[in-house]
Amino acid sequence: MRRSVPALAASALALLVLAGCQKPADPAAQSAAASADTGKAPAAGAAAAASNPLEPPARPVRSDAIGYDGFSGGAEPGGPVTARFGADAAGVRGAWGGEMKDNNSQRPDANCYLLYPVRGAITHQYGFLMGKNGLAGIDVYDPKAQAPGGGHVGMSIDEINKAYAGKVKQVPNPTFEGAAFLEVPAPDGKNTQLTFETDALGNVTNWRIATKDALAHEESCTR
Repeated sequence: MRRSVPALAASALALLVLAGCQKPADPAAQSAAASADTGKAPAAGAAAAASNPLEPPARPVRSDAIGYDGFSGGAEPGGPVTARFGADAAGVRGAWGGEMKDNNSQRPDANCYLLYPVRGAITHQYGFLMGKNGLAGIDVYDPKAQAPGGGHVGMSIDEINKAYAGKVKQVPNPTFEGAAFLEVPAPDGKNTQLTFETDALGNVTNWRIATKDALAHEESCTR
């Protein structure tokens, strides 16, 4: 014999009441269970699980880590310089403290090559230029990094001129029409130079500190 509609409705209502009385699953407990199953801590979120191979190096770099003497890997501002200009490749790698690759095999006929930090895909925001006498220059593409005197990626030519008043020598870039090099000498007679490279719109795309006689602007040690 078929049940009446009211009887079916009553059964459904009873099931709903029973489900409503049950305690909802604890997200923390579920996460702990997942950790126990895999032996690994749960990811912080979906964004953390899907890492971007084009992100900057995971190793944190102080904004003032690159100066007229070289690269400082110390934790404190103004700390000891750990890879002075002239340092060999092993010294640079040790100062960086993370994975680095080089492009030496791509330009065997060049007088220089690049050491650069990597994370995931081959990419970098810093390039350590190695010449015949060791570390010859440091290229910086990281907009968070500040050159001595406060210059950084994204500034205009006018802003650079204000920041380094009376010290800037502007040189046309022979490779890109309208682009320029803005040269700033080091203080205290140091044998290094700060150079900002701009695009055709007059905005800084990267900067470099290098020994004066290390590399001509047209020298190619690029990645």
